[in-house]
Amino acid sequence: MDKNIYLHAIYAKSDLYDPASTLRVLKQILKSQALLSKRMQNKAKSDVYFNGIDYISLCDYNKRTEKYKRRYNAYEGYIRYSLSLMFPQEKLSVITPEMIDLAYDDGYYDYAGMAQLGLSDDKRYSDLPDEVQVKDAISLDLMSGITLPLSKMRLSYGNADMNIKYALKEIERILILLDKHDRLVPIYDIDTFTRIDDEENVKCLLKEHKHKRI
Repeated sequence: MDKNIYLHAIYAKSDLYDPASTLRVLKQILKSQALLSKRMQNKAKSDVYFNGIDYISLCDYNKRTEKYKRRYNAYEGYIRYSLSLMFPQEKLSVITPEMIDLAYDDGYYDYAGMAQLGLSDDKRYSDLPDEVQVKDAISLDLMSGITLPLSKMRLSYGNADMNIKYALKEIERILILLDKHDRLVPIYDIDTFTRIDDEENVKCLLKEHKHKRI
Protein backbone atom coordinates (compact mmCIF):
# COMPACT_ATOMS: atom_id res chain seq x y z
CA MET A 1 0.00 0.00 0.00
CA ASP A 2 1.01 3.64 -0.48
CA LYS A 3 2.47 4.93 2.80
CA ASN A 4 2.55 8.57 1.77
CA ILE A 5 -0.06 9.26 4.39
CA TYR A 6 -1.05 11.53 7.25
CA LEU A 7 -2.44 10.01 10.44
CA HIS A 8 -4.70 11.53 13.08
CA ALA A 9 -4.78 9.74 16.45
CA ILE A 10 -8.14 10.06 18.14
CA TYR A 11 -7.11 9.00 21.64
CA ALA A 12 -3.77 8.46 23.36
CA LYS A 13 -3.70 8.89 27.12
CA SER A 14 -2.54 5.44 28.14
CA ASP A 15 0.25 2.95 27.51
CA LEU A 16 -2.43 0.52 26.35
CA TYR A 17 -5.24 0.97 23.85
CA ASP A 18 -8.34 2.44 25.54
CA PRO A 19 -11.44 0.85 23.94
CA ALA A 20 -14.16 2.88 25.68
CA SER A 21 -12.65 6.30 25.00
CA THR A 22 -11.63 5.32 21.49
CA LEU A 23 -15.13 4.24 20.46
CA ARG A 24 -16.68 7.29 22.08
CA VAL A 25 -14.47 9.69 20.10
CA LEU A 26 -14.78 7.66 16.90
CA LYS A 27 -18.58 7.80 17.11
CA GLN A 28 -18.45 11.59 17.41
CA ILE A 29 -16.20 11.91 14.38
CA LEU A 30 -18.31 9.55 12.27
CA LYS A 31 -21.49 11.44 13.16
CA SER A 32 -19.83 14.71 12.11
CA GLN A 33 -18.63 13.11 8.86
CA ALA A 34 -15.36 15.02 9.34
CA LEU A 35 -12.46 15.75 11.64
CA LEU A 36 -13.24 19.14 13.14
CA SER A 37 -11.14 21.78 14.90
CA LYS A 38 -12.03 22.62 18.49
CA ARG A 39 -13.87 25.76 17.41
CA MET A 40 -16.00 23.79 14.95
CA GLN A 41 -16.76 21.27 17.72
CA ASN A 42 -17.82 24.14 19.98
CA LYS A 43 -14.94 23.30 22.31
CA ALA A 44 -13.05 26.56 21.98
CA LYS A 45 -12.88 26.90 25.78
CA SER A 46 -11.18 23.53 26.30
CA ASP A 47 -7.42 23.15 26.83
CA VAL A 48 -5.43 24.88 24.10
CA TYR A 49 -1.94 23.87 23.02
CA PHE A 50 0.20 24.43 19.92
CA ASN A 51 -2.54 23.50 17.44
CA GLY A 52 -4.90 26.09 18.95
CA ILE A 53 -8.65 25.99 18.36
CA ASP A 54 -8.78 26.30 14.56
CA TYR A 55 -6.30 23.64 13.45
CA ILE A 56 -6.24 19.85 13.37
CA SER A 57 -2.97 18.04 14.09
CA LEU A 58 -1.77 15.18 11.90
CA CYS A 59 1.34 12.99 11.85
CA ASP A 60 3.35 12.86 8.63
CA TYR A 61 4.15 9.13 8.47
CA ASN A 62 7.22 9.78 6.31
CA LYS A 63 8.75 11.80 9.17
CA ARG A 64 7.97 9.26 11.91
CA THR A 65 11.66 8.73 12.81
CA GLU A 66 12.51 12.42 13.17
CA LYS A 67 13.12 13.86 16.65
CA TYR A 68 13.37 17.42 17.93
CA LYS A 69 16.12 17.80 20.53
CA ARG A 70 15.68 15.02 23.16
CA ARG A 71 11.95 14.65 22.80
CA TYR A 72 9.58 12.12 21.28
CA ASN A 73 7.45 12.83 18.23
CA ALA A 74 3.77 12.53 17.28
CA TYR A 75 4.20 9.03 15.90
CA GLU A 76 5.77 7.65 19.09
CA GLY A 77 3.64 9.69 21.46
CA TYR A 78 0.22 9.25 19.89
CA ILE A 79 -0.06 7.14 16.73
CA ARG A 80 1.48 3.96 18.17
CA TYR A 81 -1.01 3.95 21.08
CA SER A 82 -4.23 4.95 19.34
CA LEU A 83 -6.72 4.25 16.65
CA SER A 84 -5.69 6.63 13.86
CA LEU A 85 -7.51 7.86 10.78
CA MET A 86 -5.46 7.69 7.60
CA PHE A 87 -5.47 10.23 4.75
CA PRO A 88 -3.46 10.19 1.49
CA GLN A 89 -0.98 13.05 1.43
CA GLU A 90 -1.98 14.14 -2.06
CA LYS A 91 -5.54 14.74 -0.86
CA LEU A 92 -4.69 17.32 1.82
CA SER A 93 -3.18 20.78 1.83
CA VAL A 94 -1.23 20.99 5.08
CA ILE A 95 0.78 23.53 7.03
CA THR A 96 4.19 22.54 8.41
CA PRO A 97 4.64 24.29 11.77
CA GLU A 98 7.81 26.00 12.92
CA MET A 99 9.67 23.96 15.54
CA ILE A 100 9.89 25.56 18.96
CA ASP A 101 10.87 24.23 22.40
CA LEU A 102 8.88 25.25 25.49
CA ALA A 103 10.04 22.42 27.76
CA TYR A 104 12.42 22.84 30.66
CA ASP A 105 15.17 20.43 31.71
CA ASP A 106 13.06 19.12 34.59
CA GLY A 107 10.30 18.07 32.15
CA TYR A 108 8.00 21.01 32.89
CA TYR A 109 6.12 22.41 29.87
CA ASP A 110 5.15 26.04 29.43
CA TYR A 111 1.50 25.30 28.67
CA ALA A 112 0.54 28.98 28.82
CA GLY A 113 3.17 29.68 26.19
CA MET A 114 1.87 26.81 24.06
CA ALA A 115 -1.65 28.20 24.24
CA GLN A 116 -0.55 31.70 23.30
CA LEU A 117 1.36 30.46 20.26
CA GLY A 118 -1.44 28.06 19.32
CA LEU A 119 -3.85 30.98 19.05
CA SER A 120 -1.56 32.87 16.68
CA ASP A 121 -3.31 34.15 13.54
CA ASP A 122 -0.31 34.24 11.25
CA LYS A 123 1.99 31.34 12.15
CA ARG A 124 1.84 27.72 13.35
CA TYR A 125 4.18 26.17 15.91
CA SER A 126 4.98 22.69 17.25
CA ASP A 127 7.54 20.75 19.23
CA LEU A 128 6.84 17.59 17.19
CA PRO A 129 8.89 17.36 13.96
CA ASP A 130 6.44 14.98 12.28
CA GLU A 131 3.37 17.16 12.95
CA VAL A 132 1.47 19.01 10.24
CA GLN A 133 -1.77 20.94 10.61
CA VAL A 134 -4.96 21.52 8.64
CA LYS A 135 -7.35 24.38 9.30
CA ASP A 136 -10.97 23.86 10.36
CA ALA A 137 -12.01 20.44 9.00
CA ILE A 138 -11.07 17.31 7.06
CA SER A 139 -13.88 15.44 5.34
CA LEU A 140 -14.09 11.71 6.00
CA ASP A 141 -14.66 11.31 2.26
CA LEU A 142 -10.85 11.56 2.07
CA MET A 143 -10.18 8.82 4.65
CA SER A 144 -8.38 5.85 3.10
CA GLY A 145 -7.98 3.58 6.10
CA ILE A 146 -7.57 3.15 9.83
CA THR A 147 -4.56 1.99 11.81
CA LEU A 148 -4.68 0.25 15.19
CA PRO A 149 -1.89 -0.41 17.70
CA LEU A 150 -2.42 -4.16 17.79
CA SER A 151 0.60 -4.67 20.06
CA LYS A 152 -1.09 -2.38 22.63
CA MET A 153 -4.53 -4.01 22.34
CA ARG A 154 -4.19 -6.37 25.24
CA LEU A 155 -5.61 -6.83 28.69
CA SER A 156 -3.63 -5.83 31.76
CA TYR A 157 -4.22 -9.41 32.90
CA GLY A 158 -4.93 -12.72 31.19
CA ASN A 159 -3.22 -15.11 28.81
CA ALA A 160 -2.53 -15.06 25.06
CA ASP A 161 -5.89 -16.59 24.11
CA MET A 162 -7.75 -13.98 26.14
CA ASN A 163 -5.82 -11.18 24.47
CA ILE A 164 -6.62 -12.56 21.02
CA LYS A 165 -10.34 -12.67 21.83
CA TYR A 166 -10.16 -9.17 23.27
CA ALA A 167 -8.45 -7.70 20.17
CA LEU A 168 -10.83 -9.47 17.77
CA LYS A 169 -13.84 -8.19 19.69
CA GLU A 170 -12.58 -4.61 19.60
CA ILE A 171 -11.87 -4.79 15.87
CA GLU A 172 -15.36 -6.19 15.31
CA ARG A 173 -16.89 -3.29 17.25
CA ILE A 174 -14.97 -0.78 15.13
CA LEU A 175 -16.04 -2.48 11.89
CA ILE A 176 -19.70 -2.45 12.99
CA LEU A 177 -19.46 1.25 13.77
CA LEU A 178 -17.78 2.06 10.45
CA ASP A 179 -20.37 0.06 8.55
CA LYS A 180 -23.22 1.82 10.36
CA HIS A 181 -21.91 5.17 9.08
CA ASP A 182 -21.01 3.89 5.58
CA ARG A 183 -17.31 4.39 6.26
CA LEU A 184 -15.90 0.89 5.85
CA VAL A 185 -12.21 1.22 5.06
CA PRO A 186 -9.25 -1.17 5.46
CA ILE A 187 -7.87 -1.54 8.99
CA TYR A 188 -4.11 -1.99 9.42
CA ASP A 189 -1.74 -2.82 12.25
CA ILE A 190 0.35 0.34 12.73
CA ASP A 191 3.62 -1.55 13.28
CA THR A 192 3.44 -3.81 10.21
CA PHE A 193 0.65 -2.39 8.00
CA THR A 194 -0.83 -5.87 7.77
CA ARG A 195 -4.61 -5.92 7.26
CA ILE A 196 -6.20 -6.89 10.59
CA ASP A 197 -9.82 -7.15 9.51
CA ASP A 198 -8.88 -10.82 9.12
CA GLU A 199 -8.93 -13.15 12.14
CA GLU A 200 -5.91 -15.23 11.17
CA ASN A 201 -3.78 -12.13 10.61
CA VAL A 202 -4.69 -10.88 14.06
CA LYS A 203 -3.74 -14.17 15.72
CA CYS A 204 -0.40 -14.35 13.91
CA LEU A 205 0.51 -10.73 14.57
CA LEU A 206 -0.32 -10.85 18.27
CA LYS A 207 1.93 -13.87 18.69
CA GLU A 208 4.67 -12.11 16.71
CA HIS A 209 4.34 -8.88 18.71
CA LYS A 210 4.49 -10.82 21.98
CA HIS A 211 7.67 -12.58 20.85
CA LYS A 212 9.28 -9.25 19.84
CA ARG A 213 7.85 -7.45 22.88
CA ILE A 214 6.82 -4.44 20.79
